[in-house]
Amino acid sequence: MHRFMQLFLVAVFALAAAGVCPPAPLADENASASIEQTFQKAKQEYLDKNMTAAAEQIQKGAAYMKDQASRASAKGKGALSASARELDQLAVDVKKGAVTSQKKMEDAFARAYLALANDAHVKSTESWAKKKRVEAAAALETANRNLEKSIAWTGGKIEKGTNDVVKKSDALALKLKQKGDLLADDVSRGLQEAGNEIEKFGKKISPR
Repeated sequence: MHRFMQLFLVAVFALAAAGVCPPAPLADENASASIEQTFQKAKQEYLDKNMTAAAEQIQKGAAYMKDQASRASAKGKGALSASARELDQLAVDVKKGAVTSQKKMEDAFARAYLALANDAHVKSTESWAKKKRVEAAAALETANRNLEKSIAWTGGKIEKGTNDVVKKSDALALKLKQKGDLLADDVSRGLQEAGNEIEKFGKKISPR
């Protein structure tokens, strides 16, 4: 067994060195899919009256948010940590039967996605400042997808103004991936507009 583990570790490091391991954007997509599955399972367990199982899924969501917060920069950490605390408390309330409406759960999940969108936007801005175009593009796309999921969990439709900004942000991300010249002011303006939409929606779904 020890020999097997040695061979396994050698293979892993060899793949990493060769660039065979999944790139960061793919890892982000996989993580996003995982947290979405967790939230969907929590909702279904709640609807099926399996409160303990629902609480367990919500706790998984809280653990995910804590992990993201541990790896976030100072600007993204606060919202992620706040979401983790909200999910922890939601799990407690669900388990003891104190949550009488699925809306409370859905809004908490929406705020979790908004925190993820904010963190991704921060990473995009920081990457652009370092002239890391590909990383900036990937983070901006992640921010857009998380914002869309946040809106979806509220049960609302994306507003035209927000949709326009998301489309512009996706177009900007595509340009960042390409090798052509970009005006720094255009990129900064696009990132600012994306950040404004995240902040604006955050005010709409902030707990009263």
